[in-house]
Amino acid sequence: MAIIQCPHCEKDIELEAGSSGLFDCPYCEEQFSWGNTPHSSTTRWFDLWLGLLIPSSTIFPGIPMLLFIFEPQGLEGLIYLIVGIISNILTTLILGLIGLRMQRYQLALGALFSPIASALTFYLYAETI
Repeated sequence: MAIIQCPHCEKDIELEAGSSGLFDCPYCEEQFSWGNTPHSSTTRWFDLWLGLLIPSSTIFPGIPMLLFIFEPQGLEGLIYLIVGIISNILTTLILGLIGLRMQRYQLALGALFSPIASALTFYLYAETI
């Protein structure tokens, strides 16, 4: 049980642990909401871009360094590419699950679009070679 104060009469009220929604105060019989703060549109937009950019940032900085500094050949290049793809997918899954668990669905949606954007960028880069 969680004990909170009524915003109207400031008396202590016991609520179920983890409950949220609209409640009636048993003392002053006024309604108040608890635990369901809506996300603003700015937060949702930020979550979408954050979910898109974090997994992409695991693979994009490594590609130029890999191609222009180390110049891998054959199997070595394939191994680097597979490690980059696996790290991108793992980061996407972890971030998507965090977004779903915290009920920040825009974060999970951005994480879902990140491998798609990474694959398109890699495909466009591979076509120019």
